[in-house]
Amino acid sequence: MEAKGNSAISADDTSGGRLRLLRRLLLYLLGMFVLAFGVAVAVKSDLGITPVNSIAFVASRVFFVDHGLMTALVYCGYVLIQFAILRKEFHLSGLLQIGVAWLFGLFVSLCNRILSFPAPETYWVRILFMLASVVIIALGILLYLRANLLPQPAEGLLLAIQKKTRWKLHNIKIFFDFIVVAIAAALSLITVHRVIGIREGTLIAMLGVGKVMGLFSGPVGKKIDALFRLHTER
Repeated sequence: MEAKGNSAISADDTSGGRLRLLRRLLLYLLGMFVLAFGVAVAVKSDLGITPVNSIAFVASRVFFVDHGLMTALVYCGYVLIQFAILRKEFHLSGLLQIGVAWLFGLFVSLCNRILSFPAPETYWVRILFMLASVVIIALGILLYLRANLLPQPAEGLLLAIQKKTRWKLHNIKIFFDFIVVAIAAALSLITVHRVIGIREGTLIAMLGVGKVMGLFSGPVGKKIDALFRLHTER
């Protein structure tokens, strides 16, 4: 009887573990989609793209490639850079970020098609779009971080740099944002002789996303945990 009871408990634990993993996976996918939607809203504002997406956006415009496809390619590049930095310390599980890159690129393409209407012409409406994108992006990041699964490739690159340098993560983030924006600006200047995709909205996103995440992480984070029953895992 005791053996049967232990077997039943083990089966319940296995079933519960699968359900928890499924909830976390759904939360992760929802976060990536919300994040991609926020990127698409920023594109629609026509006031500049977020720093982390600046290279992909500029490259998609100057080489006439789908924005989502270019996002996936650039993010795969981030995974390769992680491998170059970490070498033997790079875990094979990190290759799963390549799948994340392609799925996120697909979401970006889909969201750009959802928002296929013409960009607003009035400047203050564009500002509202940009501010909305900051809130949506912050929410998307919070959602996929709460799932506690894989980092996105850009985040994985920051963590790889931190592991090798021991620098503070927020300092690495500032340095990373500066480098990718500089690369995007240089690419646009070399190819079309003017800066595209980098404007006041880029600075708004750079300064605003982290602050909005800070505001969301407490009350919204707890609601996310309760909704997806994540608090039962901790």
